[in-house]
Amino acid sequence: MELDERKIALAAAVFAVAGIALLFLLSETPREASIAEALVAPANSYLSLSGAAQNITADKFYLCQRELCISMKKGGLVSAQLVSDGSGLQVLGRVKEYKGSRYFEAESIEAK
Repeated sequence: MELDERKIALAAAVFAVAGIALLFLLSETPREASIAEALVAPANSYLSLSGAAQNITADKFYLCQRELCISMKKGGLVSAQLVSDGSGLQVLGRVKEYKGSRYFEAESIEAK
């Protein structure tokens, strides 16, 4: 069976389009959520949370909306070092769980 150049080019184009479509389907965009939703979301959910920073330590802080808070791991982010008590933040990251406790692993932190 002999393949000519047109068939090879067509097959390559089909595989390229299929690969791009697969990458598009697998790409994730964060879902805007409240802290209450984050506390019950499945582990590894990619979310966007907003709130005020409280109880800041070297490696974590709490992001709060009203009286509801979730622990935030800074993850070595440079922007996390600039967070101060009471500052309004928009945080992108993933919900994690360790020994039954929920926390949020920040991938991006921006001041509001």
